[in-house]
Amino acid sequence: MLQKLSSQILFIISHNISAVNRRSSFLHSFKPRPGRLRDRPISLCATTAGLHNRSIHIDVSPSPCLADHCPRICVTSAKQNTDYTIKGSIKNGQNLLVSYAHFKSSSTGEIDPSQQPSLGGTYTGVDGAGLLWSLQFPEKPDHTVLSIKGLDVLKPLQMQFSVHQGALTAQELESSGAIAGCQLERMFVSEDVESQEVLEGSLRGIIFKPLGKGPFPSVIDMYGTAGGLKATRAALLASCGFATYALPFFAYQDLVKMVSEVNLEYFQEAWSWFSSQEFVDPARIGFMGTSMGAMISIVTSSMMSDKVRAIVCYAANHHHVLAPVKLRGEHLPFIEYSGDLIELRENGEINVLKAITGNLNNATEKTAIQIEKSKAHFLFIAGEDDQIYNSKDCTSKLTERLNRSGHHKHTVLTYPGAGHLIDPGLLPVSIKTRHPLAGGLYLINGGNLEDQAKAQQHSWESVKDFFKDKLA
Repeated sequence: MLQKLSSQILFIISHNISAVNRRSSFLHSFKPRPGRLRDRPISLCATTAGLHNRSIHIDVSPSPCLADHCPRICVTSAKQNTDYTIKGSIKNGQNLLVSYAHFKSSSTGEIDPSQQPSLGGTYTGVDGAGLLWSLQFPEKPDHTVLSIKGLDVLKPLQMQFSVHQGALTAQELESSGAIAGCQLERMFVSEDVESQEVLEGSLRGIIFKPLGKGPFPSVIDMYGTAGGLKATRAALLASCGFATYALPFFAYQDLVKMVSEVNLEYFQEAWSWFSSQEFVDPARIGFMGTSMGAMISIVTSSMMSDKVRAIVCYAANHHHVLAPVKLRGEHLPFIEYSGDLIELRENGEINVLKAITGNLNNATEKTAIQIEKSKAHFLFIAGEDDQIYNSKDCTSKLTERLNRSGHHKHTVLTYPGAGHLIDPGLLPVSIKTRHPLAGGLYLINGGNLEDQAKAQQHSWESVKDFFKDKLA
């Protein structure tokens, strides 16, 4: 169980250290997002005032733009064939994330990352989005928590860009004066999306919807064992014309702090309530989930026959593991967790791959997720370097069950070099993250920066296309 897993990890760490109301009224409670984009002019960029080189200029446009869209970055009026560094940075609460890339300006004094290679920095090669997805903690490269917690998707992320003379290191950039700069606003909700917090009985979360009465195709989105409310996917998907419900199930507001069991009735209740809203088309509802959220999506759909039309599963497991699943007061068979093989590395990072893989060796048909009972269309997404569990193999086992039952409405996307946590689009890559079950230490998700970024961009476009097709 998750509580047992958490206590085992903490023990290992300690051991190593010492050695309307339900419908109408709810609809009317929606409020447009403050600060409508069309109502407030924004200076896209400019040569920074007071800088010692007034001729060089950096432009990043369009601004504002959605966080899953790639703006064009262009430096003009630079010295010809000269080394420069472009730096990007975002401050989210106490977190400062930085990216940078080295370029040699063209014979016309221009730098365009979508056409010219980065010669060094947080990424290399030709990539117009490299400065976006390679944002990192300066003191801990490869560690990113931007999309996991503490991100208010209703507020734009202010990303600063600056140009510096020479090919500078991260340390040199800290004391280097910029010779040009500008700002980019990255939005998670478009100007045509409104939102409302959910406080309905035991249900919590946030709903996003396009302006208007609908009914709209709709998606319920869930994450996994990190808990809390994560609304980046739901917000971005709503900007594509969907009504979305970011549904937390623990560690948020007055929900339980830790999951000792998964009560399927909570998720059935969420579907029932959400589908009753007049802006939701109950015949066009999908689920989306990561890790445990994917398992919940599959099992809930299996219990509801054809009421869920399409499901996106990120890093789905094929057995009930980590926490028991409860339905109508009874627990479904699950694999009891043992953390004996948890690996605590000398640098303070946690790897659970051997532990969870070892637990799956105890799997039986009784603990298997009976995905074949669902009538939904499926899109499976898995990283081939998943260091939580082998999600590619788990996906293969799930599709085998579907195929044996004559259910062939599924698509599989696997990505070499990608890990467990594949976030949407151009969000910073997270291959190691702080996780509550790891006692505040970093949990290794797997993957490498470049391949993970490619997986995020490709899979997110596939997710949007999938829902547009299957919920049409």
